[in-house]
Amino acid sequence: MDIYDIARLAGVSRKTVQRMLNGSASVAPATADKIRRVMEEHHYEPNAAARRLTSKTARTIGLFIVQDERNYSLYSDDLYYGVVIGALISQCASRGYKTLVSIEDVSRPEPILSLYKDKSIDAGIVVSWSDMQQTVDRIAAAGFRIGVFDQNNVPHPAEGLVIPQLDNYESVYRAAAYLLDLGHTDIGVITGDMTIPCSPVRLQGFLDALAQRGIEAPASRIHYGRFREADGEAAVEEWVRTGTLPQAVFCSNDLMAYGVLRACKERGISIPGELSVIGFDDLLVSQYTHPPLTTMRVPRIGMAAQLANRLIDQLEGREAEDTQERFTAELVVRESCKADCSI
Repeated sequence: MDIYDIARLAGVSRKTVQRMLNGSASVAPATADKIRRVMEEHHYEPNAAARRLTSKTARTIGLFIVQDERNYSLYSDDLYYGVVIGALISQCASRGYKTLVSIEDVSRPEPILSLYKDKSIDAGIVVSWSDMQQTVDRIAAAGFRIGVFDQNNVPHPAEGLVIPQLDNYESVYRAAAYLLDLGHTDIGVITGDMTIPCSPVRLQGFLDALAQRGIEAPASRIHYGRFREADGEAAVEEWVRTGTLPQAVFCSNDLMAYGVLRACKERGISIPGELSVIGFDDLLVSQYTHPPLTTMRVPRIGMAAQLANRLIDQLEGREAEDTQERFTAELVVRESCKADCSI
């Protein structure tokens, strides 16, 4: 289907459709609505040639916060993306671009596509906990520019997709190495959801760090979680029940570390006296827990700035080559870990 088919089905001229796509005010609202309905009914997405009919730009970046109604309760108290959203808006503003924030559901990508089709935005950025592969592919296939903050949202990114890269393997390897350097040899790990790409990579980084020191982690030391606080509580409960509490534990995110802290407090287990705990993310709350949490700080502000800059550089034709910095989480030492005094 092309622009001629849309014009025929809407009962208007081809030029009228072109003017509507160009955002012309000369098209009556009722006529524009009729054209949009036809395009939506037939899943028509203007190609790059149609969009180049006008040189006008909105100087606006769409910021799509995409949620999943089916799993919303898992992350309803989000502590991770607040700083990301703020950094994206700030960086876009510093480059002279407004930000249009839109909260959408992962099952309904049409409102996102409509913002592109109406030329309300020049490009978009996705912030989400969900798998966005199909939506991102659909946007890119239509010739629109899209960036994604979290590499876990797009398991199979197309070449050229703007997306910051966090080295999960190296980041967790460093976390495990820190616990080993403290003298701990009996170390547990609480993984994230293993269906999310970063989780098996983080687990492998942990296991390889131990193996490098000649230490093998038995199955009893691996607790499979889903990035929820309750997973940390469940891990401690299991280890206490079986009398196998380790010397230290690496948690694949800070939320699960909070669960470990809570469960240990309820059971009178001293941290870090009896159990050293290290998290991953460095959420704002982590410096205020009791004790303050040692964790791996994900450079979210730097990643957000890189994403906004690269996307805008593409819009302005400034990016000469597709290269980007690869980020690694930084160890933040607080008070939830201590050396093994028995060595």
